[in-house]
Amino acid sequence: MNTLCALMIGAGFTSCLEDDENKPDLPIEPETYPTYILNEGLWGANNANITKFYANYNIGTLTDEYLAINGKQMGDVANAMIEENNSIYVLLNGSKYVARLNELTQEQARYTFPENEGEPRCMDVEDNFIYVTQYGGQVSKINIKDMSLAGTFHNGDNLEGIAEKDGKLYVANSYKGINDFNQEVFVINAKTMALEKTLQVVLNPTKIHEIDDKIYLISQGNYKDIPGALQVFDTEKGTFTPILDNVTKITEGGNGLVYGVCSTYDSNWQLTNSFFTYDPKTNKVSKESFLQDAPSSFSTDAIYLLEVDENNGFIYVGTSDYVNSGTIYQFDKAGKLIQSFDSGGINPSAMVFMD
Repeated sequence: MNTLCALMIGAGFTSCLEDDENKPDLPIEPETYPTYILNEGLWGANNANITKFYANYNIGTLTDEYLAINGKQMGDVANAMIEENNSIYVLLNGSKYVARLNELTQEQARYTFPENEGEPRCMDVEDNFIYVTQYGGQVSKINIKDMSLAGTFHNGDNLEGIAEKDGKLYVANSYKGINDFNQEVFVINAKTMALEKTLQVVLNPTKIHEIDDKIYLISQGNYKDIPGALQVFDTEKGTFTPILDNVTKITEGGNGLVYGVCSTYDSNWQLTNSFFTYDPKTNKVSKESFLQDAPSSFSTDAIYLLEVDENNGFIYVGTSDYVNSGTIYQFDKAGKLIQSFDSGGINPSAMVFMD
């Protein structure tokens, strides 16, 4: 398995934050669609929020859109945000609900998980249903029309990532308890919510993505001597095949590529990051960063967000110190830094582009 992500990359980054001459010119006309940022907030602080910007503006101070529109705080720890058919779906882990918002972030309806059920973790939306994983070994199927419960699946321990493809749900059965990790992905029939098979994967599976009709899985390993890995589902073999060690984030890039981040810690818990590109057509990984002039701090920052706007190819990287508002870095499709700005909340983790 490739271990190129353990390479130190700090020396390879060149900071251009203060070099205005090298920044691409912003188009004169702003984009006609907004981009929303989900800021997770901190556990128990009730400070999750959604902020908004327009990509082609010089972006200034961002404010809490959900609070402004709904007149109340969104809640405690926002784990996920998805756009589907001009509606926005948000999942609150601490507050234990999933809500449907309109394109202005006005809440339309919500489903609140019972107190005796585990916390909701991740979700996917497909064919008028939201599928939500929960701790305690449950997947809830929720009808988006009236936000009512339409079915459940019970198996496993603490479930994390989920993705739907061709009527099947791929669900990460992450861990049992402290230092007690699983190696399973459940394949569930989305219509009946019945288990079809259990796949063996790299230890501690956590994140699952569907990108260009392929299912990708990120496992975290045991945080010691067993590394995590990015894996892709092989439809012919019916198994997950490892691609690269120590991957922590991926997103759909341009030209059919997958962009990703690898993160490693040394014995003193010093973080090192690197960026890579994966081409699913050739099954090749390139360790050359897709960012031309990333700040040198990227080598040791906590990379909390990685997104690409398919409308213009702009690349967004979000960083967090887990205390203060995060920072969003905006790059053009060639990976050249345009600008950076405050995310307007703590721990920016997701974006939706309302084209």
